[in-house]
Amino acid sequence: MKRFLSILLLSLFAAATMAGTEVYAPTLKSPADNSINQMPNVIVSWNAIVGSTGLQYEVQLDTIASFNSPKLTDTTLTLLTGYTTHELLFAKKYYWRVRAIDLQQTSAWSTVRTFTVFSQVTLSSPKNNATNDTLGPYQVLIWSNLILGKAITGIKYYDVQVDTTSNFNSTQLHSGSVASGTTYFRVSNLRFGTKYYWRVRARHDLSNSLWSIVWNFTVANVLVPSLPTNNAVDQMLNAKLTWKAIKGLLGYEYQLALDPGFITVVAASEVDTNFVYSQFTRFGTKYYWRVRGRHISDTMAWCNNYAFTTIDLVKLTAPSNNSTNIAVKPTMKWTKQTGIVKFQLQIDEDQSFSGPFLDVKLSDTLTLYVLTKRMNNATKYYWRMRAFSDSQIPDTSNWSLVWNFTTLPSTGIGENGVLTASIYPNPASGKVNIRLDAEEPATLQVAVIDLLGSTFIREQFELVSGTNVREINLTNLSKGIYIVRLSYNGTVVNHKLIVDR
Repeated sequence: MKRFLSILLLSLFAAATMAGTEVYAPTLKSPADNSINQMPNVIVSWNAIVGSTGLQYEVQLDTIASFNSPKLTDTTLTLLTGYTTHELLFAKKYYWRVRAIDLQQTSAWSTVRTFTVFSQVTLSSPKNNATNDTLGPYQVLIWSNLILGKAITGIKYYDVQVDTTSNFNSTQLHSGSVASGTTYFRVSNLRFGTKYYWRVRARHDLSNSLWSIVWNFTVANVLVPSLPTNNAVDQMLNAKLTWKAIKGLLGYEYQLALDPGFITVVAASEVDTNFVYSQFTRFGTKYYWRVRGRHISDTMAWCNNYAFTTIDLVKLTAPSNNSTNIAVKPTMKWTKQTGIVKFQLQIDEDQSFSGPFLDVKLSDTLTLYVLTKRMNNATKYYWRMRAFSDSQIPDTSNWSLVWNFTTLPSTGIGENGVLTASIYPNPASGKVNIRLDAEEPATLQVAVIDLLGSTFIREQFELVSGTNVREINLTNLSKGIYIVRLSYNGTVVNHKLIVDR
């Protein structure tokens, strides 16, 4: 009997003990109550209940606060303190709660929280109301993959619509879908000068988001020329005509004419670049040009007319006009010119060029010519040039302006050798300059000698081909007459120098 009473008391104590261990309702963690812009696969989480083993959590998620709609999700998880939702409805408010289950006991439900799934995506590019010179018939439409800084998850596709009407119901509608990892959509062959509306929405198997706010952009209708600037002058016969490129074109059609009405068209072609070189042009002539683009189903309007005038003269640069002390084998220089086949250079002592000292045809690629024929000292020469166009439209430019130069004076003291040299100033005091025109690089020995043959100065210089100028210090020389002797590979050139203090 005592044993029976002991067992009964122990059982009652155990039952009382068990009855006194209460399982508390979980505390919800995230998302915060009344959260908005949540993903359709949002994770709901709560804090763990401690002190229990084999604990389970029951989670309920519904679109109404009574948790009894057909949309109710009711699931039980072992030990886990978070639940990943799946394909929740866009722009929908959800209620959720959690309770704990431990052996035969179940806690009360937690407080109820709510969150709302995001409703629409945000567009990025091209910007709303966009219109510019390069907005072409091929566009990449871009939208954001973020909602308030959080990456969009839990979707499968983005749907895109592009149309000429904001109702998206015309025969020009472009539509399609891309996978969730892509945030752009390509459209092509849009009509020139036309306004297009576009929108995007997110989607999974159970729901679509709202369409985004509708944006629009307008496709350019004309191209914009860039170079040469309108009414530019002195352009080459093969001037490079350029315009702003736009994407989505099959080609650019170009016309070149002698009149702004394009009645007399001298050249026309189609290219796939945003430039073309002018053809069939003549010297000193004004031309008008225009360009337009096309794709498989539409053609742009012609751009505004641009004009340019071709060069008429070869521009001389050196020796400069009216220059003096020029070497007897000078280097003639002029400005580069393209679109031609050759130059003609004439030099003469007579401005009429009736019997030129030099009359030579030169390559179109040259911008200088070194005379091999020696000129006379202390002589004025006149020179001019002209250019010839290619064989498609044979033409000759006008002769350039006639320039002149005067060669070095003769020193009267044994001038000879392959070096052409002059000294200045003469008479000199303090210093003298030696100017030398060498046909090739050389080492030059310089000696300053008095009339009795005594050498007072010795210098050595490294020369480059062309014109060289070197300075000699005379501060240690007395007043008098000296000879400046220039030596090169056994050849000696003597110059008389007067030192005057």
